[in-house]
Amino acid sequence: MRKEITRFLSENNKVDYIFTDFFDTIVHRTVHPNFVIRLWAKKMIQQFNIPLKIDDLYYTRNQATEYLEEKLNIFRGEFPYNTLVLEIYTRLKNNYSLGNCTSFDQFLEISEQAEFSAEFSTQYLNTETVETLKHLKKEGYKIYCVSDFYTNESLIENLIAAHDLKSIFDGVYVSAARNYSKHKGGLYPHLLEILQLKGEQAIMIGDNYESDIVHAEKFGIKGFFIPNKKEKQEQKRLAFGNDNKKYSKLIKNIYKTCNTKKAPPHSDYIILFNFFIEKLYQESLNKGVRNLFFLAREGFYLKKLFDYYQEINHVKGGAFINTHYLKVSRKSTLQIGLNCAEEETFEYYKVRYKNISVKNFLNNFSLSELEKSEIINDLNQKGQAEKRINDFFNSDTFQELKINPKFIKYYNANRDQQREAFNNYLASFGVNYQEEGLNIIDIGWGGTIQDALYDYFGKNIQVNGYYLGLCEFRHELNDAISKYNNYKRGLNFEVNLFDNFSATTMMANTDFYEYLCQAPHGTAMSYNNNPEQYVVEKFMESEKKVYEEYMKDTQEFMFEVFKDLCKKSQNICYSLAFSEKIMTRYALKLNTIVSLKKLKRTIEISKGFYDNIGNNDSGEELYKMNISVGLKRKIKMVKSYLISPEKLLIYVYRTKITMYSKNPLLFIPTFPLYYYILFNRYLKNMISTRCYLKFTYFR
Repeated sequence: MRKEITRFLSENNKVDYIFTDFFDTIVHRTVHPNFVIRLWAKKMIQQFNIPLKIDDLYYTRNQATEYLEEKLNIFRGEFPYNTLVLEIYTRLKNNYSLGNCTSFDQFLEISEQAEFSAEFSTQYLNTETVETLKHLKKEGYKIYCVSDFYTNESLIENLIAAHDLKSIFDGVYVSAARNYSKHKGGLYPHLLEILQLKGEQAIMIGDNYESDIVHAEKFGIKGFFIPNKKEKQEQKRLAFGNDNKKYSKLIKNIYKTCNTKKAPPHSDYIILFNFFIEKLYQESLNKGVRNLFFLAREGFYLKKLFDYYQEINHVKGGAFINTHYLKVSRKSTLQIGLNCAEEETFEYYKVRYKNISVKNFLNNFSLSELEKSEIINDLNQKGQAEKRINDFFNSDTFQELKINPKFIKYYNANRDQQREAFNNYLASFGVNYQEEGLNIIDIGWGGTIQDALYDYFGKNIQVNGYYLGLCEFRHELNDAISKYNNYKRGLNFEVNLFDNFSATTMMANTDFYEYLCQAPHGTAMSYNNNPEQYVVEKFMESEKKVYEEYMKDTQEFMFEVFKDLCKKSQNICYSLAFSEKIMTRYALKLNTIVSLKKLKRTIEISKGFYDNIGNNDSGEELYKMNISVGLKRKIKMVKSYLISPEKLLIYVYRTKITMYSKNPLLFIPTFPLYYYILFNRYLKNMISTRCYLKFTYFR
């Protein structure tokens, strides 16, 4: 093509201007052209929380286009983009489907940016045409982009700039902005008039024979046809694509990547982290959240994932969510959320740490060693302070402790100091949380830190918690005293109305979510009034070792996989409901298909973790405790396990670890459980459509 054009130009010195098409001439798409509009619909729904499916908004736009084409009696590429967007906006408004959108101007602005994002993410350059144009530009020719397209000229200009081609072009002309098209032929005389040219002074390069060649030559403009047979055949093939299959294949490939020999064990959990980040971003946009506080320490890695996801998916002009990292822990926040000693009942500790020593109980508060020693001496517990007391909170020792003057004095002084220091720490972020509420992000399970913060605020500030998962029934919402809520959501799973198959599967091994999100710093133990370092941390050597030897490299690998997943998934129009089905399937795999490599890594990393309150259990002690509790409660429920085998998932890893630790020869493959559960689900689904058994025996 380049030789043909340069030969013609060398023989025709009257030509000074080059007109060139844009789509399938300068750029190609990796998707069918209609799919780009579906991507636009996906982004609009995401940005405004429009209560429609992607396909519903896509068809709304198609119908609006057909309606305007008939009403105005002109080709669809000739009416202004604003007219099309106004028609879509009006239809949504009349159907109460605008979501969070507050005005047409806002809708138009985001629509333009969504068009750009959808287009640019699916384009790649036709290098042959681009190199030809660069050559012609050096030769001194004026080059103009001439396109039949439904948007404003600014969109094509922005795409040209994004592809770093701005220096090639002297101008851009788009049919929708000019009310003339190449398709009808009217755009050519319009251009010649504006540029004050004769047809013989220009050539046209394009891939549409009718629009770019035949109609151009009617006005004396020599046309050069780019057939693009291969690309056009590919577009026809892409019309037969399937979003769900494409998404399923993407997740399958990610899973395979994370289970190669070079991949760190458990890196496949990035699939579930991605699902959480995706839902968190959507939930934040839906709620109009402006600031998110990611809680230490799991929030360190979650924030990194969220920031990248927002960078990839943010639409210019749309809502942007500021993220912050708040160093807290159960220990540090329980101290600020507790009442004064005279009123506090220590209910949280009563429920979770029934048997505890005096020393460990006092360790839950930031008292000095001298203060703790004085209290212990007053109680005549010297030499026995580290001995666990059964039913501690109903013991005489605890009753004496509650009324001990030194305990009351030191406890209240510490509580007041901690509350003041934390208040200054929180103020240092410069966020008006008093008005907009405090939106916190954490790995989850019960929301203890959130409850403590809610109490710290005296239940007078809205606290919203968004978690990867909640394993306990949510919370009390409004009470008779306060108008503010202590709102919690588990985005991957939660026990709200009842626990379903998906929730049971995803919550089976919550420990791994915590392990994989380990931060490169210690636990927040307490706070002080030092603006340079408000937080007092404790980073145990065992934790440091696990992070440096295992978690650091694992997190870096997972992040690279996450970036690849984000880039590829943004151009697939799947629903979160379908995504949840896929996630549940892979969560089941992660919990049942356990290699020896993964098991060994689990044992190693568990040594670096401990409970920073209560009795400070660590490593395998936590597993053993859970196993014993599970066996006592569930050993007689064989029938229940046969009917609902997913209830066994929580014990798979723990049992394998216990058996392997006793004897490596006891490593037993558990992948048959994966297939049994799938078969079990298939039978249940088949039977439940024919009878009422799911209401009496299973669900």
